[in-house]
Amino acid sequence: MNILLADDHTLFRQGLKLLLQSQEGMRVVAEVASLEQVQPALQQQAIDLLILDYHMPGGESSAVLGYCKQRYPELKVIALTGTQSGIVLKQLRDARADAVLLKDCSGPELLHCIAQVMDGRTVLSDAVQQQIATCNEQLTARELQTVQLIYQGYASADVATQLNLSAKTVDKHRENVMRKLQVHNVVQLIHKLRLLNLI
Repeated sequence: MNILLADDHTLFRQGLKLLLQSQEGMRVVAEVASLEQVQPALQQQAIDLLILDYHMPGGESSAVLGYCKQRYPELKVIALTGTQSGIVLKQLRDARADAVLLKDCSGPELLHCIAQVMDGRTVLSDAVQQQIATCNEQLTARELQTVQLIYQGYASADVATQLNLSAKTVDKHRENVMRKLQVHNVVQLIHKLRLLNLI
């Protein structure tokens, strides 16, 4: 099994690599530290499993995840995240992640999850399912993707390029988010997103 690790924390990535490569038949063939590097890594060699950190620089994770699943239908993707936000977890599920796990899961839990995913099952941990069930969703997936890129410092034109939208549509998404969250400027928006654990 060829595995691609995508996580911007080197120590976490190295620990994960040691765990996986201690298992018979698992081989970490590539590692990337930003979302921009995921697509080139997938193009360079055959990958069976992508383990993807949700909070990474270089784009918006659920959009990258959705692209990967569309471009490489046989690729299995496990999304790892430290967030407790039901909105984010639901977004990852809806982007067709084969599994969504919280980063506080144990090594044996991850290995069991990999076995299930490679067997064709979809895995959502109990904690993830509980957070999704209690999610009072306000934002659409596109709105969430838009504001997460804005948080990373991307201008509207760059957000539009990343999400394959027009700049006008991006501005509309931002307006909708600010109205829904009852904020009036970007500083207030970022503060509210942090309070809601969306970034």
